[in-house]
Amino acid sequence: MRKLLVSIIIAGLVLFASCASAGSTVKKPDNATITNGVMTTSVDNSSLPTGGIKTSFSADTPAIYCSFKLNGVAQEDMIKATWIYLNGEAKDKENTILNETYDIAQNTEISYYLAFYIDKPAGGWYKGDYKVVLSINNIEKLTVPFKIE
Repeated sequence: MRKLLVSIIIAGLVLFASCASAGSTVKKPDNATITNGVMTTSVDNSSLPTGGIKTSFSADTPAIYCSFKLNGVAQEDMIKATWIYLNGEAKDKENTILNETYDIAQNTEISYYLAFYIDKPAGGWYKGDYKVVLSINNIEKLTVPFKIE
């Protein structure tokens, strides 16, 4: 009886260990951050603003950039910018996602700048309030508001 009990315990431990390791992955702590988010009309090769930092743009602005600093990202982390029209002259378009832009983190050694942009829509910009929601692996990290006047 004792051998049977020991065999059952050993079989249970082996089964538990194999089940625990089969579907599990080790998730690193979420230490990645996004800081220094600003809006601009142009950026340099390092994604730093060259068009001056702005909070509002004219309705004829051809493209709008969001420049920001990534800190502590892991290689292959997904960086996403969600461009949202909040409210203003186009009442039927309020809280509409205009665009989502993605990038995959490449440089994990240091903090670095990245920029996303959106071109002026074919029908032009709606006057009103907008925001860019920046996230890492679908976890919201920073929101940068701006206006079209």
